Amino acid sequence: MLTRLKYLAEKVLDKTIGNRIPLNPNALTLLSLILSVSVAAAAHLGLPPSFAALLLLLSALLDALDGYVARKLGKATGFGAFLDSTVDRASDALHTYALYLYGVLGVQAAYALLALEFLVSYTRARAESLGVNLGGVGLMERGERVLAKVVSLAFLSASLALAQAIAYILLALTTVTVLQRVDAVARKLQAVARFKSVRG
Repeated sequence: MLTRLKYLAEKVLDKTIGNRIPLNPNALTLLSLILSVSVAAAAHLGLPPSFAALLLLLSALLDALDGYVARKLGKATGFGAFLDSTVDRASDALHTYALYLYGVLGVQAAYALLALEFLVSYTRARAESLGVNLGGVGLMERGERVLAKVVSLAFLSASLALAQAIAYILLALTTVTVLQRVDAVARKLQAVARFKSVRG
């Protein structure tokens, strides 16, 4: 769902900004990481969770913008893609750590969420190395997961129970996403194998 909104937002940016973007995409990526560090720092310092939610949202917006800027300015590089993916994983860990520090998730649940988030990313990367595209496969891609964390933190001041419910729903749906991706890869590779056997 958020992937479609991202494409819509890029079309709006194309019409309003175009190529007039005096920003370096890798700098945007690193700035998004700094903001992610700030999310965990805010939690560690006991700052209002709504403030951490705002920092997280800003980090996510910058992370979404860096790829757009790279494409528009013709600065898309292999290293830029590598840096973006690496920063995404570090940011995921920092955001989940913030949920733990704020008491939204216990240590076991936070560890489970982090492991599952990494598996969502790994399954896509490994599938692509096998020639299988998993773009759009799964209920909780990174954009949806980040949004769920923002909402959880935003509601924390009003209700710990509600914030925890959102976080545990995120945990459950991230589990489902991993299973969806494993199933999608299995089906696609089986289809390729059947096609090759028929042709052979």
